[in-house]
Amino acid sequence: MKILDKKSIRPSQFVLIGDQVLVMLGLLSALLANYRLLSINVFPVHTIVYRLFIHVSLAVFAWVTFGVYKKVIRYFSSKDYLNLIFILFLVHTASVASGLFFPPKHQLKPEVFLISFFITSCYIIGTRFIISYLYFYYNRSKKSGSQKNLLIYGAGELGVFVKKSIYNQYSDEYKIVAFIDDDTKKVGRFIGGVKVMSASADLKTIIEKNYITDIIIANKSVSAARKAKFLETTLPYNLKIREISSIQTLFSSSFNLDKLASIDINDLMNREPIQLYDEHVAESLKGKTVMVTGAAGSIGSEIVRKLSEHDATLIICVDFSESALYDLEQELKRKHPNLDYRFILTDIRNEVLVENIFQEYRPNFIYHAAAYKHVPMMEMFPWEAVRTNVYATWSIVKQAIRFNAEKFVFISSDKAVNPTSVMGATKRLAEIIVQAYSSVKSSTSFVVTRFGNVLGSNGSVVPLFKKQIQAGGPVTVTHPEMIRYFMTIAEACQLVLEASVMADGGEVFVFDMGEPVKIVDLARNMIRLAGYTPDVDIKVEFIGQRPGEKLYEEVFLKNEKMKETHHEKIMISKENIIHISEAHNVIEKLKALEGLYEPDMYRMVIKDLIPEYQSVEGNVTKVVKINSNKINQYKYQN
Repeated sequence: MKILDKKSIRPSQFVLIGDQVLVMLGLLSALLANYRLLSINVFPVHTIVYRLFIHVSLAVFAWVTFGVYKKVIRYFSSKDYLNLIFILFLVHTASVASGLFFPPKHQLKPEVFLISFFITSCYIIGTRFIISYLYFYYNRSKKSGSQKNLLIYGAGELGVFVKKSIYNQYSDEYKIVAFIDDDTKKVGRFIGGVKVMSASADLKTIIEKNYITDIIIANKSVSAARKAKFLETTLPYNLKIREISSIQTLFSSSFNLDKLASIDINDLMNREPIQLYDEHVAESLKGKTVMVTGAAGSIGSEIVRKLSEHDATLIICVDFSESALYDLEQELKRKHPNLDYRFILTDIRNEVLVENIFQEYRPNFIYHAAAYKHVPMMEMFPWEAVRTNVYATWSIVKQAIRFNAEKFVFISSDKAVNPTSVMGATKRLAEIIVQAYSSVKSSTSFVVTRFGNVLGSNGSVVPLFKKQIQAGGPVTVTHPEMIRYFMTIAEACQLVLEASVMADGGEVFVFDMGEPVKIVDLARNMIRLAGYTPDVDIKVEFIGQRPGEKLYEEVFLKNEKMKETHHEKIMISKENIIHISEAHNVIEKLKALEGLYEPDMYRMVIKDLIPEYQSVEGNVTKVVKINSNKINQYKYQN
């Protein structure tokens, strides 16, 4: 066997040999320091040899017993260094004790071993620090071209944990350039050798100067508005931004940087989330029977979840989508096994079935979320929009009055204001019906809630953009100047519940949703948040306005007067009283279209009922006709 064969000598054996050389040098240095100058006459050489042999033998035994030489030097932790110091203390203590078995001429002063302990500790720990640094420096210079430059936003405890996790598992892939923080007391200090810099004043300079590619947000105390501002500043640099969702993530043995939460598009609304106190909502709903139509949809299902947190006696979930209603049923039975629900699969356009539901359950509160809401689709099939958005609403309103419901909350849309689409127009007609019946003397209070676009809801642009990004693009935007108001599903749900207990009857409730957002900006930011560069990795294409689409949305009609509420973010409009005859006129003129399937006919009637309605044709010229009757057979009378 070749002793010096490279394959026969492991790095750990080099560590063992090197450490014992340092142990020996440590004792010799202590002798030199203690005796100033070695004299062979006073101190025989063979005594030094004996004691060195015993001392090194004890060290070898300790190194093997405790496995010191097996530990990789570049991964030494503070605990490993403390253990090493303790082992050196044991070796020197044992070496002093072994001297008792030697004759006096071979004994050394105890202070020699005390000096040796300190010197040897410095030698061994110092060499490890030097080796670790050289390895780190070599590795960094070797991989500097392939490493990604990372910033950690948050120099608190969470940020320090992120740093350690990355150093332990991703040091080859990422270089931590700096911490950034809003706390001026931390700026300029160093944490684990990494400098803390300002997250506001120096941010652009840091990103540009250091070619930053990634940012991890590790600051759970940052406000929504501050986060939105931070993202607004950083997103144009096409960085990959992720966020630590919880500190438990860092303690997981399967910690994976790629599985960290990506920034949610909700964080880009550039305003604080709207929060309402719902104690009075819970009190009002206690012991009530509540019905939610469209219960399996985005808004309806969130309303049901929120209602489940209160003490309603019975929650009736009505929807026409079998699979979605089934999924909701399974979720709620798992989360709230003790609550009483009824899951009813039915078409709310069927007046007999709606009447049967009211007859059996007699709901106190009704949240009417069921609707057809896809603008281009309703342009092609306006009769479906009329049946669902207008007739069904009228049917439920009548039953609410007949069975003495306390509150009826209609969920409308900002597209109902000065509508340009059939969908928006039918929502406006439904608003007229609801407000007309609120003028009729009854025990039921009617209220309208009007939303902007709800982020992440079914059919909204966010899920569409996500699918397009996942498919590699292009991301399609209709018009470069199109803007929309946005709110989250949770905010929409809060508005609905708040309106149900605040309303006296006839009001329109609207949230102050801040500034509108350009759709093209939303698309580009979503591409950036996915780690891509807009128009480089994934294209943004403009496909032209679709039929019925506005460039901008409004939330109030011209004749609506706003008034203040108990919450600065909630606005109430109380229109002029609408007489019940107007609701009858709407139904009568739309009923005249039954059996006819020409979109232009519906648009003409809607224009007559809502003068402010202005149809937008968009880029699609094809009109769908299904077994249509001739225009001269149309029996509509002005």
